[in-house]
Order: sequence, then C-alpha cells, then structure tokens
Amino acid sequence: MKHIKKKYLFEDKLKNIDFDNNESFEKVNPNSINSDFLKSVSKSKNVVLNTDLDEKILAFIYNNNGSYITIPLPDFTLVYYDFAYKLNIKRKEISIEVFKKLNNYDDFSEVNGDLIYNFYGYSSSCIINLFTSMESFINSMLPHDKKFIKKLNNKTEIYDREQIQFNIPFFDKLKKVLPQFYENKNFFNNPTPANNQISKLKELRDKIIYTKSDSTGEVQIELFKELLKFDYDKTFVSVKKLINFYKPDYIIDCPCEKNF
Repeated sequence: MKHIKKKYLFEDKLKNIDFDNNESFEKVNPNSINSDFLKSVSKSKNVVLNTDLDEKILAFIYNNNGSYITIPLPDFTLVYYDFAYKLNIKRKEISIEVFKKLNNYDDFSEVNGDLIYNFYGYSSSCIINLFTSMESFINSMLPHDKKFIKKLNNKTEIYDREQIQFNIPFFDKLKKVLPQFYENKNFFNNPTPANNQISKLKELRDKIIYTKSDSTGEVQIELFKELLKFDYDKTFVSVKKLINFYKPDYIIDCPCEKNF
C-alpha cells in the first residue's frame, strides 16, 4: 500500500466559481496575506488560496488570541483514510513486537504492558478512522436540494439532507439512499469480497465503539483476538473501491516517491 494524494474541501467545486461575482469568498495569493488583511475579512468571509500551481484551496481565518492565521481546510474523508493508513503502519510494527516479545512466558515487563496498550490503541483507532472515512464520504455525497423518499406500507417518510445524516443507518444510506440519488448505483447490489469486508469493518468498529464487558473477560478477549487477526490491508482496498465506485479517482496514490 502507498499513501494517498492529499486534497482539500470543495477542491473540484472551487475550480468553477466566479470569484468576481461571489461575495462569500475572498480569493488571495498566499504570499500576499498579512495580519491586517486577515483581520479585515475574518468576520465576513472565508478565503480561497490561489497557489503557485493555480490550485484553489478553501481556508478559514482563525483568531488565535489576536493573531489571525489562515488554516487550509482539508478533505475530512481523506484525512480519516490517510490517518488510518498511518495508524496501520504503526500497528504492523507493533504487531511484530507483540508476537516476538510476548513469546517469552517467563518475562512480562512494564515495557510489554506498554506494547499491549499501544497495539490495542493503534489497531482500534485505525478501524475507527477507516470506517469514519466512509461515513464522511457518504454524507458528503448527499445532495442539499433533494429529499430521500422512503415508502412504507401505510405511510411515506421524507428526509432532507440533515435528517438523512442523523437518522438513517449506515447501510440504509448505502443501499437505499445513494441509489435513489445516483441512478440506482449500489455498491452492495451483488455480494463481493469487497462489500463483505466492509460489513466486517462495520461489525468490528461497532464492537470497539460500543465496547461491552462481562464477568469473565471473554468479550474483551474475543475483541482483542479480532484485532489481531483482522485483514487490515484488504479492508483499506475495499473502502477505496467503495468510495471510488461513487466518485472515480477520489482516493488515489500520491505520485511522489516518498514511502511512508
């Protein structure tokens, strides 16, 4: 696996905005920004940074105790995916140490205790961030000007974008909502290894988020076992396939030569 290309919020939409007739944004060159300018537009506008490569990046102005700074707004879906990727690299490193050092039954030190804590922390965080990247993406694909119509036996329910995000379950968004908005496109139309892996990711993520306990520790043992044997790399590929199914080339490998 390779790290992904970083993108910014509304990157595609900003290419088509007529900034001369749009009062919501102020387009500026990053080299021309100073504190007086930021203060003057901080309460009325966000800024769009026009880079040397003619890329347009949405940013907001943050008042840090009187010091005005410009913060480019990343694409949150890709942030979650990218951070899960980095957590997975660390998880792999720690996994090697876990199987190596815990093989000595006569020596369980504080260092090994820290190793166990780190493994569970990195593994569970990787799962949570990877799943959240899908949730973020699905919500970003909901049109602001269309309603989801759910026909039941004795009534019809109508949901706007906000109601869909807060009240429709994850798989219903994928299997019912998005197909209604996008010409019956349904990643789960037929059983595949990829959508089976996504179902496993959802199941494991829920077990982590809603961690249960019992009087014997069996529930916790089974959860830890799942984190040890879960196929992380295959799941990254599956999530990428799902997202790119709806938006081709949304998640792509970074063209740089750096390996991290």
